[in-house]
Amino acid sequence: MKNRCFPAIALTSFLAFGAHAQLVPPPPKPIVGARHPALSPNGKSLAFVYRGDIWGVSSAGGRAMPLTSHLELDAYPIFSPDGKWIAFGSLRNGNWDIFIMPAIGGPAMQLTWHSGHEIPFGWSPDSRRISFSAKRNPPRYGIFTVDIQTRRTGLVCEDYAIMRYPRWSPNGKQMVYGRFGFPWYRPRYTGSAAAQIWLWDTVKNQRAIVPDTDNQRQHLYTQFTPDGKKLLTVTTDEATPNSPLLSKKLPPLKDTPAMTPNLWLISLDGKREQLTNLSGDAVRYPSMAKNGDIAFEYKDGIWMLPKGADKPKRIPLLALTDSKRNPSHYERIVRGVTEAEPSPDGKHMAFGLKGDIWVVRSAKPKGNEKDLAERARRLTRWAGDDSDFSWSHDSKKIYFTSDREGNNRIYEVTIANRTIRPLWKRQEDVTRLRMGPDGKFLFCWVAGPEGGLHRIDLKDSAVKRIIKVPGTHSRGQGGVDYEWSPDLKWIAFTRRGKSGSYNIWITPYEGGKEYNITLLNATHSNPAWSPDGRYLFFQSNRSGDGLYAVALREEDFHENGELKFAKPKGDLDIKIDFNNIHRRIRKVSSQNPDADLNIMDDGRIFFLSGNNVWKLNYDGSESKKMTDGGGHVAFRVMRKRNEATFMKGGEMFLLRLGGGPPLRITFAAEWTQDIRAERLASFQQFWRTYHHRFYDASFHGRDWKTLRDKYGRRLSSVDTDAEFAALLSMLVGELETSHCEVTAKPPAGPKPTTPHLGLVFDYSHQGTGIKINSVPAGSPPSFEKTRIKPGEYLLGINGELVTCNEKLYDWLNRFDGKYIELLVNSAPKRDGARTVRYKLLTWKGFSQLNYRNQVAKAQDFVAKKSGGKIGYVHIPGMGETDQRQFEREVYEYIQDKDAIIFDVRFNGGGRISDNLIDMLERKQHGIYVPRDGAPEPAPGRAWHKPIVVIMNEHSYSNAEMFPYAIRQRGLGRLVGMPTPGYVIWTSTFTLTNGTRCRIPGRGVWRMDGTNMENQGEKPDLQVWMTPAEWLEGKDPQLEKAIEMLQTPRPTAGK
Repeated sequence: MKNRCFPAIALTSFLAFGAHAQLVPPPPKPIVGARHPALSPNGKSLAFVYRGDIWGVSSAGGRAMPLTSHLELDAYPIFSPDGKWIAFGSLRNGNWDIFIMPAIGGPAMQLTWHSGHEIPFGWSPDSRRISFSAKRNPPRYGIFTVDIQTRRTGLVCEDYAIMRYPRWSPNGKQMVYGRFGFPWYRPRYTGSAAAQIWLWDTVKNQRAIVPDTDNQRQHLYTQFTPDGKKLLTVTTDEATPNSPLLSKKLPPLKDTPAMTPNLWLISLDGKREQLTNLSGDAVRYPSMAKNGDIAFEYKDGIWMLPKGADKPKRIPLLALTDSKRNPSHYERIVRGVTEAEPSPDGKHMAFGLKGDIWVVRSAKPKGNEKDLAERARRLTRWAGDDSDFSWSHDSKKIYFTSDREGNNRIYEVTIANRTIRPLWKRQEDVTRLRMGPDGKFLFCWVAGPEGGLHRIDLKDSAVKRIIKVPGTHSRGQGGVDYEWSPDLKWIAFTRRGKSGSYNIWITPYEGGKEYNITLLNATHSNPAWSPDGRYLFFQSNRSGDGLYAVALREEDFHENGELKFAKPKGDLDIKIDFNNIHRRIRKVSSQNPDADLNIMDDGRIFFLSGNNVWKLNYDGSESKKMTDGGGHVAFRVMRKRNEATFMKGGEMFLLRLGGGPPLRITFAAEWTQDIRAERLASFQQFWRTYHHRFYDASFHGRDWKTLRDKYGRRLSSVDTDAEFAALLSMLVGELETSHCEVTAKPPAGPKPTTPHLGLVFDYSHQGTGIKINSVPAGSPPSFEKTRIKPGEYLLGINGELVTCNEKLYDWLNRFDGKYIELLVNSAPKRDGARTVRYKLLTWKGFSQLNYRNQVAKAQDFVAKKSGGKIGYVHIPGMGETDQRQFEREVYEYIQDKDAIIFDVRFNGGGRISDNLIDMLERKQHGIYVPRDGAPEPAPGRAWHKPIVVIMNEHSYSNAEMFPYAIRQRGLGRLVGMPTPGYVIWTSTFTLTNGTRCRIPGRGVWRMDGTNMENQGEKPDLQVWMTPAEWLEGKDPQLEKAIEMLQTPRPTAGK
């Protein structure tokens, strides 16, 4: 009877509620943050992107309805000319693929499957094909088409430069596209890599630049007007100031319509007409209907410029939305720790997980109580970042830093009741928070021009600066390590010098005079005081990587004598003789302490080396590896307990220093994620990180706080990780700076990886199979046993018939890294075909193979043209591997040459330019001749002969600094094209929600004070290489470099 009553009671309650109040449906709300507008051909309908989906509405506005519904982002809609279809790009498979759907919504059909990115930009006039750009055969960029019925792939044209936004003319006889171009979120960029407008004649298969669009200003989203006589584009008429001179600040930006990216009409002969005169925000993603109306993205909405109108108006958009995913979700987590610290009493571990601080018992009882003991307690609940924590000496409190108030501040949390108390209310960021040895003070680095090492009194929160070190104190900028002496009278700390070296300094505990005790242009880190107060140990590479010690007093220095440890008797009173202290340094061991150097009270030394725990005797003898497998971090020693803890693979371990295997410290954390709160916290974290660490404190003349509010209001339009990354890109794009890329958190599911067949297709073949255009040397089908010749036909793979069809890549994705069998014939038929079997290449492997072929071709060309007198070295990047390659080639391959060409075209940058310049500045000062031997230059690794550097619009960052330094130091001349001005020192950071970001931290200026950022290096002799020349295998830039070296330089007076 009881069970039967419950439904009746529930129904009665519901009816009673309904009798007294009527539930009113919520009204549609205005849409903020709509993007990517697309007008239907007749101009009556509008598609746009909002909260991860594509929506449809009347072009006059009103309530919009979703046309797609997927957890991943659908974007870039574009109507077919007949108005029946909408093509769009989607991240449903982890990368951009092209889909189509009925214009009124409905099931989406996938058209591309390659793991590269394909986004639809245009439809053929007959609504049968879609155009897109891709890099299918690196290093070539291509404009491709896909047939919506057959999925057959077509190739329009190729180039060495990136090509974007390919769109047909209304009659189909031409195609317009952008050549070069910085990303869409940098529309004000000016420089050699700015997007130009090019036309491709689909009848004659010829290309030409639209006059005056190579003016070093961006031309984005270009498309034909309905009559085919003009082009609609987004560009500027004046450059926006964005590069301060050395030690100068740009004034606050006063924007104008001329500087703002606006709508322009450009005739095919280059005549220009400005359509809109907006200022502030850039116009983005215009779409033009056949009646001449133009919809575009502006500010946080979609705007319309009717044909013939003087001013655009915002389209009022309304919507009712629901969440496609739960705004919060629960997880039970047993690994993924990011930080860990044992309590002083050894009973608990505090650890960081998902941006919060947790505690769990270190030792677990057996039996039924074990599960209870493994349950971690969550001490903080903040969607941002709570971290960098340290225990109180009584193990009852934890001190930590948090960005919950907009900057990194210090807080105290009481373990028993989880009460949180702020200790630092200033606007400066704090880092490397640590509890002092006596438990009375907290120490931390404070950022800013007046920053340094500060001490906070826990009794009254009084703050004192001990050491003045201006800087951000992040990633080695400013102060780094610090350590107190055993008698609490001194502090040793690491400071970065102007030359980039790190030295160890000592200052009194209360502050005062600072002494550089290592005094060498090298790296020194990890200071650790000996318990007896006689030595300071540290890591350095001053005489090879290893452990070093400096004697604090003259009488304790024994350069080669044995280091003996003696337990101190009574209270310590450390006296330091700073006179010539840097000469009292000795190397203790070649086992390098990478991190967490600890010296026990009995003299034993423990540290991390190669991400394993190592042990040494006090004198450096008997080095012993205590753990294996690497991956060890956060090594913390508990001296009184003779134990230590460390992290590995997101888990925590206890290590008994007397011996024995590590023991895992288990936990179970019950965590609930609030996606919206996490996204807001990540937005604030991004803004705050740039606010405190961006290289230019004046933000290129922009109001950074106003920009925060402007884009923060658009967070409601974000429903996917990709949209969030795009919002941050727009925010940071306002600064017009390089090295600011934002990458969305990778999708959780598997992502396809398309391998390469090692063949280049002939896309003009429309019949059976795939006709082979070329076979690069070194690819599997170029070998004798597996040879496939150009002009032959690929008919099948693993028993399946194939055509030049996008569906081919869906099939190939299943065979990445595997052997396949190819059916090949000299004619497009199966009779007489043979089978060829080999292992597929990776896309990167195919790219590297083509790169090696190009370099070999260039070397042969230079050798033939110069009679073997000129050397050629291409520098593909500026990393450590590239430096080793440079050293091999420069000091082995070209020593017998009379001159050398360094080629940094298509070099993405790095950080070795200064090292390369150092090598090239060595000059020969003599000749060594052994008896009956050949003369040898002294020094052996020196270059004193002519140099020419080739550079172009694809020489980025460090590859721009290199040619500048070559010219500035008088080492050689430059030829080619101006570089893009993508020059700055950068670092990366990850937001709470997994978004990965880059941030410019140090600017690069020339000796004359001009900023290399946004101001690329110009060659001594400008030579352009046309796309046609490159495709024909010609290289006028390389030919000119040879000519420059073969032609004597004119001397003064001649």
